[in-house]
Amino acid sequence: MTEKTGRYFVVSDRTYTDDSGIQVRLVYATRTARLLFVIPQVADALRAGRLDVMSPGMLATLREAQVVVPAEQDELAEVLERDRSAARDRSQVDFILLPTSYCNMGCTYCGQEHVRGGLTADHRDRVRARVLRAARLATTRRLRVDWFGSEPMMGYAIIRDLSKDFVRVAGEAGVEYSSQIVTNGYLLNERNLEVLIKECRVGRFYITLDGPPEIHDVHRPLKSGKGSFWKIVRTVRAALDHPDYQDVVFQFRTNVDVHNQDGVARFIELMAELGFTRPNVHFSLDRVRPWSNDVSAIELAAKDFARRELDWLRLMQELGLPFTRLPHTVQRVTCPAVKAASELISGTGKIFSCTDHPLVPRTEETAALGHIGQDDLPVFRPAGEFDGWYDEIAQGRSWCRDCVFLPTCGGSCPKAWHEGNPPCPSYKHNVQGRLDLAAERIGLRPVQAG
Repeated sequence: MTEKTGRYFVVSDRTYTDDSGIQVRLVYATRTARLLFVIPQVADALRAGRLDVMSPGMLATLREAQVVVPAEQDELAEVLERDRSAARDRSQVDFILLPTSYCNMGCTYCGQEHVRGGLTADHRDRVRARVLRAARLATTRRLRVDWFGSEPMMGYAIIRDLSKDFVRVAGEAGVEYSSQIVTNGYLLNERNLEVLIKECRVGRFYITLDGPPEIHDVHRPLKSGKGSFWKIVRTVRAALDHPDYQDVVFQFRTNVDVHNQDGVARFIELMAELGFTRPNVHFSLDRVRPWSNDVSAIELAAKDFARRELDWLRLMQELGLPFTRLPHTVQRVTCPAVKAASELISGTGKIFSCTDHPLVPRTEETAALGHIGQDDLPVFRPAGEFDGWYDEIAQGRSWCRDCVFLPTCGGSCPKAWHEGNPPCPSYKHNVQGRLDLAAERIGLRPVQAG
């Protein structure tokens, strides 16, 4: 069989060594999200497309990582068909539920419009019936329910009420159940954390902190005018010491713009000092981007953010805060908006495919695919705007078609592409620095030139 070097890999520019003197380069295989360590001669041969100089053992490793592939293989077609298949898969059904349309914060960059009130009793019963019908389908093997907002904890009673039936029926049907919540964290406390984790089976909490307290409390102010940083931090820090929560993940996201960028390093140092260097904690940094609103006055340029991000990631590594250097899983489903068996039900009862659409006045009215009150709703949501996303990539409607990171990124956000705002992940711009961090983490250092 004739073979070739594939298109989906990145080779480190630097050569690394340790005290033994052995020199290696790093190869990041994006079709499998694997990081390989190879001798410099192999790295050079990969870049030159030469396989004749490699040993049989090395070739086997590269085949397994899909860095070396059959010569006739259309790799783009293979990746896109893998992703289409995952998007069509109905063995896992995902629901994203907004139990309320209100939020207790007034974040400076938010594009949503919040109104008080949760699901009416009728809507709540219809949501319950829709999720339970999906759980009982013969094709369903896994059911995931994510709680989203506005601020979902404003609808805590609804989360608790619905979850007890979701968990019970999934168990009766032999269906694997999981749940996550995206929350600002202010309304979490010892008691409702226990209920969410033990009764509602929430296994991951996504919480946003936008800097040290004096910056976070301005960037993400409570509508009451009070600060929120210390209440959020103390609640989660106490939960990390709970023996029953060691498998629960607390993921902190920091939205970065021109107003808080200079406070990120102090935030990282503070979180390390407070003891958030735990294996079930994760940190991510994201630049503020449009949510159907204009953030051009505060948005950082992608390359500028990527450059500064490397310094922040290096500081995290030095202080022991967990973060992702490079994706360690491939992105088979870009986002819920491309998946047939995934839907979002808004606090208004409207059904969407994209998490950016609800509670934004324009798209709340124009992008809904249905309403929970309809008696003729199909089992799975009606077709959405982004269901043909992988065909769009194949047609070259975004530069994802030619990008080495397509298998780990999937295009990131089809909605952003449709709006003409490329959402490429920061690692596209700072991958070499991230490879340096990956090498440093295991005790390797760059070989000095000359």
